[in-house]
Amino acid sequence: MKKLKYIFTLMVLFYSCLCFAQFNTITPTIPKKSENLKVSDKSNIEETVQRKKAKKSWKQVLNITTKSDLKNETKGSTKWLTSQIDSLKMLIKEYKSVKEIRKNEFEKLKDSLMLQAQNRVEETKQAAKKQNFFTTYDFVDEPAASFSKIVMPLKDKITITSSYGTRTHPIFRTKKMHKGIDLKASYENVYSVMDGIVTATGWDSKGGGNYIKVKHFDRFETAYLHLSEIYYQAGKQIKAGFIIGKSGNSGNSTGPHLHFSVKEFGQNINPSHFLNDLIKVNNLISTYNE
Repeated sequence: MKKLKYIFTLMVLFYSCLCFAQFNTITPTIPKKSENLKVSDKSNIEETVQRKKAKKSWKQVLNITTKSDLKNETKGSTKWLTSQIDSLKMLIKEYKSVKEIRKNEFEKLKDSLMLQAQNRVEETKQAAKKQNFFTTYDFVDEPAASFSKIVMPLKDKITITSSYGTRTHPIFRTKKMHKGIDLKASYENVYSVMDGIVTATGWDSKGGGNYIKVKHFDRFETAYLHLSEIYYQAGKQIKAGFIIGKSGNSGNSTGPHLHFSVKEFGQNINPSHFLNDLIKVNNLISTYNE
């Protein structure tokens, strides 16, 4: 487009030169100035001058932008851009200064809060120092210790005639697990070893004869078999040392004795160990009460 503009401009210039060349020989006659110049002539001259001024230049008619015009426009744009950059720099400086002021204010507030917290801690320490920590107090009244009485299942000395574990059955002569211990007893009183509740009584069809079972503290269950007499029914509360039956020879038995067995959380355990533990606890309680 620029090349076309330049070519068009040159052609206009060429034809303009030709037109001016034809009228070079004509010299306009301008009347001499005289003091007696008429008013109508003056007005004609002023109109001619105004018409010349009103005429646009050929650059304006062809809308041609020259290098000087471009330079002027570039200078104007550069000045405007420079002013905008300066304004932006000023805004950045102002933002930084405001940010710095806020940061300083935050630091001052933080220091003030820290100082207040330290002062409070120091006041608390001072108050604690003034307090008397050697004040005497009355002793707390403790209730008297109560311990469950522990007794043995038989009054006389405990003698084991058949121990816990696998053995040859005295009647069937076959090896079988003996889940309790047999104690020497001839129609003697049988005692509950601890406080508890009777869970079952009756006749054991598997050869145990008359029996009674007692639950202790939701953990242990003691069983007394081959009894000749039973004195309590299921559901009754009993205490350690209560007579719950009488040893005998009921069921599959070769003679009067007491079969004593123990379960802990539903699992069979060695009654000898259980009784020895009861004796240890009983001795500790006796020593403590002394």
